[in-house]
Amino acid sequence: MPHPTLRRSTFAAGVLAALGATAGRARAADLKKVQVGSSFEDDAGVVIYAATTGIFARMGLDVNVVKMASGSAAAAAVAGGTLDLAKGSVIAAVAAYAHGIPFVIVAPSSLYSPEHPTSGLLVRVDSPIHTGADLNGKTIGVASLVDARNLSVKAWVDANGGDSKTLKLVEIPTATVIAAIDSGRIDATAASDPTLFDGLASGKVRSIAEPNGAVAKRFVITAWFTTRDYAQRNADTVRSFRSGLQTAAVYANGHPREMAQYIAPFTGIDEARLREWKRAYVSTAPIVPADIQPVIDVAAKYGFIDKPFPAAEILLPA
Repeated sequence: MPHPTLRRSTFAAGVLAALGATAGRARAADLKKVQVGSSFEDDAGVVIYAATTGIFARMGLDVNVVKMASGSAAAAAVAGGTLDLAKGSVIAAVAAYAHGIPFVIVAPSSLYSPEHPTSGLLVRVDSPIHTGADLNGKTIGVASLVDARNLSVKAWVDANGGDSKTLKLVEIPTATVIAAIDSGRIDATAASDPTLFDGLASGKVRSIAEPNGAVAKRFVITAWFTTRDYAQRNADTVRSFRSGLQTAAVYANGHPREMAQYIAPFTGIDEARLREWKRAYVSTAPIVPADIQPVIDVAAKYGFIDKPFPAAEILLPA
Protein backbone atom coordinates (compact mmCIF):
# COMPACT_ATOMS: atom_id res chain seq x y z
CA MET A 1 0.00 0.00 0.00
CA PRO A 2 1.46 3.37 -0.94
CA HIS A 3 2.63 5.54 1.89
CA PRO A 4 -0.04 8.22 2.76
CA THR A 5 2.44 11.04 2.22
CA LEU A 6 3.41 9.67 -1.19
CA ARG A 7 -0.26 9.24 -2.05
CA ARG A 8 -0.95 12.87 -1.11
CA SER A 9 2.11 14.06 -3.06
CA THR A 10 1.04 12.13 -6.15
CA PHE A 11 -2.45 13.55 -5.85
CA ALA A 12 -1.06 17.09 -5.46
CA ALA A 13 1.20 16.62 -8.47
CA GLY A 14 -1.78 15.49 -10.50
CA VAL A 15 -3.80 18.52 -9.45
CA LEU A 16 -0.93 20.86 -10.28
CA ALA A 17 -0.47 19.20 -13.67
CA ALA A 18 -4.17 19.56 -14.40
CA LEU A 19 -4.12 23.16 -13.29
CA GLY A 20 -1.06 23.79 -15.45
CA ALA A 21 -2.73 22.26 -18.49
CA THR A 22 -5.85 24.31 -17.86
CA ALA A 23 -3.78 27.47 -17.50
CA GLY A 24 -1.96 26.60 -20.72
CA ARG A 25 -5.25 26.21 -22.55
CA ALA A 26 -6.47 29.47 -21.07
CA ARG A 27 -3.32 31.25 -22.19
CA ALA A 28 -3.69 29.77 -25.68
CA ALA A 29 -7.29 30.91 -25.78
CA ASP A 30 -6.16 34.43 -24.88
CA LEU A 31 -3.85 34.64 -27.91
CA LYS A 32 -5.06 36.66 -30.88
CA LYS A 33 -5.55 34.32 -33.85
CA VAL A 34 -3.95 35.56 -37.06
CA GLN A 35 -4.17 33.85 -40.44
CA VAL A 36 -1.21 34.65 -42.70
CA GLY A 37 -0.28 33.30 -46.10
CA SER A 38 2.94 32.82 -48.00
CA SER A 39 3.89 31.15 -51.22
CA PHE A 40 7.15 29.28 -51.07
CA GLU A 41 10.08 31.55 -51.24
CA ASP A 42 13.09 31.09 -49.03
CA ASP A 43 12.16 34.06 -46.84
CA ALA A 44 9.00 32.22 -45.73
CA GLY A 45 11.24 30.59 -43.15
CA VAL A 46 11.19 33.70 -40.99
CA VAL A 47 7.45 33.64 -40.28
CA ILE A 48 7.51 29.85 -39.82
CA TYR A 49 10.36 30.14 -37.33
CA ALA A 50 8.54 32.86 -35.38
CA ALA A 51 5.35 30.78 -35.28
CA THR A 52 6.92 27.44 -34.31
CA THR A 53 9.41 28.66 -31.71
CA GLY A 54 6.95 30.70 -29.66
CA ILE A 55 8.12 34.17 -30.67
CA PHE A 56 4.64 35.18 -31.77
CA ALA A 57 3.01 33.50 -28.77
CA ARG A 58 5.13 35.56 -26.40
CA MET A 59 3.73 38.60 -28.14
CA GLY A 60 0.15 37.45 -27.68
CA LEU A 61 -0.40 36.04 -31.16
CA ASP A 62 -1.48 32.63 -32.42
CA VAL A 63 -0.19 32.80 -36.00
CA ASN A 64 -1.25 30.13 -38.48
CA VAL A 65 0.86 30.10 -41.65
CA VAL A 66 -1.03 28.97 -44.76
CA LYS A 67 0.93 27.76 -47.78
CA MET A 68 -0.27 29.56 -50.90
CA ALA A 69 0.26 28.62 -54.54
CA SER A 70 1.56 32.08 -55.42
CA GLY A 71 1.93 35.61 -54.14
CA SER A 72 -1.00 36.63 -56.35
CA ALA A 73 -3.21 34.00 -54.71
CA ALA A 74 -2.15 35.27 -51.29
CA ALA A 75 -2.97 38.84 -52.29
CA ALA A 76 -6.41 37.77 -53.50
CA ALA A 77 -7.02 35.99 -50.18
CA VAL A 78 -6.12 39.13 -48.21
CA ALA A 79 -8.36 41.28 -50.39
CA GLY A 80 -11.20 38.79 -49.88
CA GLY A 81 -10.70 38.55 -46.11
CA THR A 82 -9.65 34.86 -46.05
CA LEU A 83 -6.20 35.84 -44.81
CA ASP A 84 -5.32 38.64 -42.41
CA LEU A 85 -1.87 39.28 -43.83
CA ALA A 86 0.26 37.81 -46.61
CA LYS A 87 3.78 37.88 -47.96
CA GLY A 88 4.34 38.46 -51.63
CA SER A 89 6.33 40.45 -54.13
CA VAL A 90 6.26 44.20 -53.60
CA ILE A 91 5.26 44.64 -57.24
CA ALA A 92 2.08 42.61 -56.64
CA ALA A 93 1.09 44.85 -53.72
CA VAL A 94 2.01 47.98 -55.69
CA ALA A 95 0.01 46.89 -58.75
CA ALA A 96 -3.02 46.04 -56.60
CA TYR A 97 -2.81 49.39 -54.79
CA ALA A 98 -2.52 51.25 -58.10
CA HIS A 99 -5.72 49.52 -59.25
CA GLY A 100 -7.71 50.58 -56.19
CA ILE A 101 -7.21 47.71 -53.73
CA PRO A 102 -6.45 49.33 -50.36
CA PHE A 103 -3.35 47.33 -49.47
CA VAL A 104 -0.79 48.63 -47.03
CA ILE A 105 2.72 47.20 -46.62
CA VAL A 106 3.45 46.54 -42.95
CA ALA A 107 6.88 44.87 -42.89
CA PRO A 108 9.78 44.05 -45.19
CA SER A 109 10.93 40.57 -46.08
CA SER A 110 13.64 39.72 -48.62
CA LEU A 111 16.00 42.57 -49.41
CA TYR A 112 18.21 43.04 -52.46
CA SER A 113 21.58 44.73 -52.16
CA PRO A 114 24.92 44.07 -53.87
CA GLU A 115 26.01 42.23 -50.71
CA HIS A 116 22.92 40.04 -50.85
CA PRO A 117 22.19 38.95 -54.45
CA THR A 118 19.00 36.93 -54.78
CA SER A 119 18.65 35.85 -58.40
CA GLY A 120 20.39 35.10 -61.66
CA LEU A 121 19.61 35.69 -65.32
CA LEU A 122 20.00 32.20 -66.77
CA VAL A 123 20.84 31.15 -70.32
CA ARG A 124 21.90 27.81 -71.75
CA VAL A 125 25.47 26.91 -70.82
CA ASP A 126 26.61 27.08 -74.47
CA SER A 127 24.52 30.14 -75.36
CA PRO A 128 26.22 33.06 -77.13
CA ILE A 129 24.16 35.47 -74.99
CA HIS A 130 26.26 37.67 -72.70
CA THR A 131 24.87 41.22 -72.86
CA GLY A 132 21.56 43.02 -72.95
CA ALA A 133 21.98 43.57 -76.69
CA ASP A 134 22.34 39.81 -77.16
CA LEU A 135 18.83 39.38 -75.71
CA ASN A 136 17.14 41.65 -78.26
CA GLY A 137 14.23 39.75 -79.81
CA LYS A 138 14.76 36.76 -77.52
CA THR A 139 12.13 34.79 -75.63
CA ILE A 140 12.16 35.11 -71.84
CA GLY A 141 10.36 32.54 -69.70
CA VAL A 142 8.47 34.00 -66.73
CA ALA A 143 6.30 32.50 -64.00
CA SER A 144 3.80 35.33 -64.40
CA LEU A 145 3.49 38.33 -66.68
CA VAL A 146 3.03 40.43 -63.52
CA ASP A 147 6.21 39.51 -61.71
CA ALA A 148 9.03 41.50 -60.16
CA ARG A 149 11.61 39.52 -62.12
CA ASN A 150 10.14 40.79 -65.38
CA LEU A 151 10.92 44.34 -64.31
CA SER A 152 14.47 43.50 -63.34
CA VAL A 153 15.13 41.69 -66.65
CA LYS A 154 13.78 44.61 -68.69
CA ALA A 155 15.76 47.11 -66.66
CA TRP A 156 18.95 45.04 -67.01
CA VAL A 157 18.53 44.63 -70.78
CA ASP A 158 18.05 48.38 -71.24
CA ALA A 159 21.03 49.16 -69.00
CA ASN A 160 23.30 46.79 -70.92
CA GLY A 161 22.90 47.82 -74.51
CA GLY A 162 19.62 46.14 -75.37
CA ASP A 163 16.02 47.16 -76.02
CA SER A 164 13.49 45.65 -73.62
CA LYS A 165 10.63 46.43 -76.01
CA THR A 166 11.89 43.65 -78.28
CA LEU A 167 11.70 40.95 -75.60
CA LYS A 168 9.09 38.20 -75.93
CA LEU A 169 7.80 37.22 -72.48
CA VAL A 170 6.01 33.87 -72.19
CA GLU A 171 4.54 32.28 -69.07
CA ILE A 172 6.03 28.92 -68.21
CA PRO A 173 5.85 26.84 -65.01
CA THR A 174 8.86 27.34 -62.78
CA ALA A 175 9.38 23.59 -62.48
CA THR A 176 9.99 23.26 -66.25
CA VAL A 177 11.94 26.43 -66.97
CA ILE A 178 15.43 24.86 -66.94
CA ALA A 179 14.31 22.14 -69.34
CA ALA A 180 12.76 24.84 -71.54
CA ILE A 181 16.11 26.68 -71.75
CA ASP A 182 18.00 23.46 -72.40
CA SER A 183 15.65 22.47 -75.24
CA GLY A 184 15.75 25.93 -76.80
CA ARG A 185 12.06 26.72 -76.26
CA ILE A 186 13.09 29.87 -74.38
CA ASP A 187 16.35 31.78 -74.44
CA ALA A 188 16.57 32.98 -70.84
CA THR A 189 14.84 33.33 -67.50
CA ALA A 190 15.40 35.14 -64.22
CA ALA A 191 15.41 32.71 -61.30
CA SER A 192 16.09 32.46 -57.59
CA ASP A 193 16.55 29.36 -55.44
CA PRO A 194 15.61 26.57 -55.76
CA THR A 195 15.47 27.00 -59.54
CA LEU A 196 18.73 28.95 -59.60
CA PHE A 197 20.56 26.42 -57.43
CA ASP A 198 19.22 23.38 -59.28
CA GLY A 199 19.80 24.91 -62.71
CA LEU A 200 23.44 25.80 -62.05
CA ALA A 201 24.04 22.42 -60.40
CA SER A 202 22.68 20.65 -63.48
CA GLY A 203 25.37 22.18 -65.69
CA LYS A 204 22.73 22.98 -68.31
CA VAL A 205 22.59 26.74 -67.67
CA ARG A 206 24.80 29.59 -66.55
CA SER A 207 24.04 32.99 -65.05
CA ILE A 208 25.04 36.11 -66.96
CA ALA A 209 23.92 38.69 -64.38
CA GLU A 210 22.07 39.54 -61.18
CA PRO A 211 19.34 41.61 -62.87
CA ASN A 212 18.00 43.17 -59.67
CA GLY A 213 20.97 45.53 -59.63
CA ALA A 214 19.48 47.35 -62.62
CA VAL A 215 16.42 48.33 -60.54
CA ALA A 216 18.33 49.92 -57.66
CA LYS A 217 21.31 49.32 -55.39
CA ARG A 218 18.94 48.45 -52.58
CA PHE A 219 15.23 47.66 -52.45
CA VAL A 220 12.75 45.33 -50.78
CA ILE A 221 11.70 42.50 -53.10
CA THR A 222 9.04 40.80 -50.99
CA ALA A 223 7.03 42.25 -48.12
CA TRP A 224 4.14 41.61 -45.75
CA PHE A 225 0.91 43.44 -46.50
CA THR A 226 -2.71 43.62 -45.43
CA THR A 227 -5.69 45.86 -46.07
CA ARG A 228 -5.66 49.33 -44.56
CA ASP A 229 -8.92 48.52 -42.77
CA TYR A 230 -7.40 45.47 -41.04
CA ALA A 231 -4.29 47.42 -40.07
CA GLN A 232 -6.37 50.20 -38.53
CA ARG A 233 -8.72 47.87 -36.64
CA ASN A 234 -5.88 45.62 -35.41
CA ALA A 235 -3.05 48.07 -34.80
CA ASP A 236 -1.67 46.18 -31.77
CA THR A 237 -1.77 42.87 -33.65
CA VAL A 238 0.08 44.30 -36.63
CA ARG A 239 2.63 45.94 -34.35
CA SER A 240 3.28 42.64 -32.54
CA PHE A 241 3.44 40.70 -35.79
CA ARG A 242 5.97 43.14 -37.18
CA SER A 243 8.08 42.92 -34.03
CA GLY A 244 8.01 39.12 -34.11
CA LEU A 245 9.17 39.06 -37.71
CA GLN A 246 12.03 41.38 -36.90
CA THR A 247 13.20 39.15 -34.02
CA ALA A 248 12.98 36.05 -36.20
CA ALA A 249 14.81 37.73 -39.09
CA VAL A 250 17.81 38.49 -36.89
CA TYR A 251 18.09 34.78 -36.06
CA ALA A 252 17.44 33.65 -39.65
CA ASN A 253 20.13 35.90 -41.11
CA GLY A 254 22.65 34.72 -38.52
CA HIS A 255 21.82 31.00 -38.79
CA PRO A 256 21.15 30.28 -42.46
CA ARG A 257 21.79 26.53 -42.41
CA GLU A 258 19.72 25.99 -39.28
CA MET A 259 16.69 27.53 -41.00
CA ALA A 260 16.38 24.46 -43.22
CA GLN A 261 14.72 22.48 -40.41
CA TYR A 262 11.91 25.04 -40.20
CA ILE A 263 11.46 25.46 -43.95
CA ALA A 264 11.46 21.74 -44.85
CA PRO A 265 8.05 20.78 -43.38
CA PHE A 266 6.41 23.80 -45.04
CA THR A 267 7.86 23.10 -48.48
CA GLY A 268 8.10 19.32 -48.50
CA ILE A 269 11.69 19.68 -49.71
CA ASP A 270 14.40 17.54 -48.15
CA GLU A 271 16.14 19.31 -45.28
CA ALA A 272 19.62 18.28 -46.43
CA ARG A 273 18.95 19.79 -49.84
CA LEU A 274 17.65 23.00 -48.29
CA ARG A 275 20.83 23.37 -46.27
CA GLU A 276 22.80 23.77 -49.49
CA TRP A 277 20.80 26.72 -50.76
CA LYS A 278 21.82 30.28 -50.22
CA ARG A 279 19.35 31.87 -47.82
CA ALA A 280 17.52 35.05 -48.73
CA TYR A 281 18.55 38.04 -46.65
CA VAL A 282 15.54 39.36 -44.73
CA SER A 283 15.55 43.00 -43.72
CA THR A 284 15.66 43.56 -39.97
CA ALA A 285 15.10 47.30 -40.16
CA PRO A 286 11.70 49.01 -40.29
CA ILE A 287 10.57 49.51 -43.87
CA VAL A 288 11.00 53.02 -45.28
CA PRO A 289 9.82 54.65 -48.53
CA ALA A 290 13.29 54.43 -50.09
CA ASP A 291 13.04 50.63 -49.90
CA ILE A 292 9.91 50.62 -52.07
CA GLN A 293 10.12 53.66 -54.35
CA PRO A 294 12.48 52.05 -56.91
CA VAL A 295 9.94 49.27 -57.50
CA ILE A 296 7.11 51.77 -57.99
CA ASP A 297 9.16 53.86 -60.40
CA VAL A 298 10.28 50.87 -62.50
CA ALA A 299 6.73 49.46 -62.49
CA ALA A 300 5.48 52.74 -63.97
CA LYS A 301 8.33 52.91 -66.49
CA TYR A 302 7.49 49.49 -67.90
CA GLY A 303 3.71 49.83 -67.82
CA PHE A 304 2.86 47.60 -64.87
CA ILE A 305 1.04 50.60 -63.38
CA ASP A 306 -0.21 53.77 -65.08
CA LYS A 307 1.91 56.25 -63.15
CA PRO A 308 4.26 56.39 -60.17
CA PHE A 309 3.13 57.46 -56.71
CA PRO A 310 4.93 58.26 -53.43
CA ALA A 311 5.88 55.06 -51.62
CA ALA A 312 4.70 56.56 -48.33
CA GLU A 313 1.13 56.12 -49.56
CA ILE A 314 1.34 52.33 -49.37
CA LEU A 315 3.46 52.03 -46.23
CA LEU A 316 2.18 51.64 -42.69
CA PRO A 317 4.23 54.00 -40.52
CA ALA A 318 6.59 52.28 -38.08
